[in-house]
Amino acid sequence: MQTDHLLDRLLFALLWLMLLAYALLFAPPPPPDLLGQIRDLALARVQSVDPIAIAVFNLLGVLPVAFLALLLFDTGRPSPWPFALGSFVLGGFILLPYLVMRNTHAPLDATPGGFVRAVGSRLAGAVLLIVAAGLIGLALIAGDPAAFAAQFRGSAFIAAMSVDLLVLTVALHRTATIDRRRRGLRLGGWPARAVHLPLLGPLFYLALRKQV
Repeated sequence: MQTDHLLDRLLFALLWLMLLAYALLFAPPPPPDLLGQIRDLALARVQSVDPIAIAVFNLLGVLPVAFLALLLFDTGRPSPWPFALGSFVLGGFILLPYLVMRNTHAPLDATPGGFVRAVGSRLAGAVLLIVAAGLIGLALIAGDPAAFAAQFRGSAFIAAMSVDLLVLTVALHRTATIDRRRRGLRLGGWPARAVHLPLLGPLFYLALRKQV
């Protein structure tokens, strides 16, 4: 168990260092109108930004909610709250350090508040799963990989958020696995395979997980 804990810390630390290295050393220059590009992404203006970029931007709102559902039951130190809430703005840059430091041997909160119960409920997990599946469908159906690649190469913001999504996806899968281990949950049949689906697997797990 101690070995697993150490390996988890090393994985999250490596992901954090990779994200920092990319953002600082390899990302393209910022776009001429960064605020305008963020506005276009937020308003889903497909005439300005490719639907794949729009999907990535919105998925970076879905994944932090999933992390809330997994992390806010922690009772160890440091508190997960500032890191989990900060991930809505800073993504993996602030969330991954918490995943490195968190104490997964501390007991889970058996009497969480109403907000934590709501965000950790099966219903919330099902909503996240549906929203994420819809965004992935948007990217696959309406997206133009060549146009997205051009925007990736031309904008530090789109490039950084895309890499952030990849890093957070890996981190979310591992965090969900740790959560299953801490709760002693065992899945069989097709659910045991479904939870390993890229990106959607952890959300499917949250839709199955019993309320604490």
